[in-house]
Amino acid sequence: MTYHPIDKLCVVIPMKSPQRAKQRLANRLSDSGREKLALSLFDNTLAFFQQHFPMLDVLVVSESLDVLNLAQSYQTNTLFDDGAKGLNGALDFACDWVTKSGYDSQLIVPSDIAVLDPEEINLLIHAAQKAQVVIAVAKDGGTNALLTSPPDAIDFEYGKNSAAAHKHHARSKQLICRSVHFTNLALDIDHSEDLEAAVLRQPERFKNWCSCFSSAVKEHHYA
Repeated sequence: MTYHPIDKLCVVIPMKSPQRAKQRLANRLSDSGREKLALSLFDNTLAFFQQHFPMLDVLVVSESLDVLNLAQSYQTNTLFDDGAKGLNGALDFACDWVTKSGYDSQLIVPSDIAVLDPEEINLLIHAAQKAQVVIAVAKDGGTNALLTSPPDAIDFEYGKNSAAAHKHHARSKQLICRSVHFTNLALDIDHSEDLEAAVLRQPERFKNWCSCFSSAVKEHHYA
């Protein structure tokens, strides 16, 4: 059987409140620095899909009204979730909206991918033509993109080793599943080494964060 998710595909971007984002960088960036980094990555994600995939509808789910207002400036759909049930709960809520809105497929993309590559997204969508579940594996075994046809094909289990968990869910339902490994899509910014890797890949874009990072490291060292 061949699947064509591009026909009615919705991109879902979950985004927590910027004030709570990037906690694992707390010893490297200030509170305001982490907030600005999270918003910068999110804004870049919105701009990426608007520029390279204008034919795809986008849904942003967040507990932050500021985040939803920013998303609306890119003409995306928005959904408020209070965050009480965490990321998986927010994605269940979003998936219900996507399904009821008549989409055949759903592509979940995190808001903090350092470098988004149109070719990788195209390859991901192409892989879904012959699979009901496609998992873009993160550098740490997590899930950095998840394309499901139908949107609720599997349960969401984001967290440690989520790529393996999502693959298990797909196989338990006898669904065709593919795991893909992409250089750029594997890199989300969670830790200091991720930020360092992003600086190496796109120095012009991330050089300001590099200087903030260096200053924060010095302040932490001499504190």
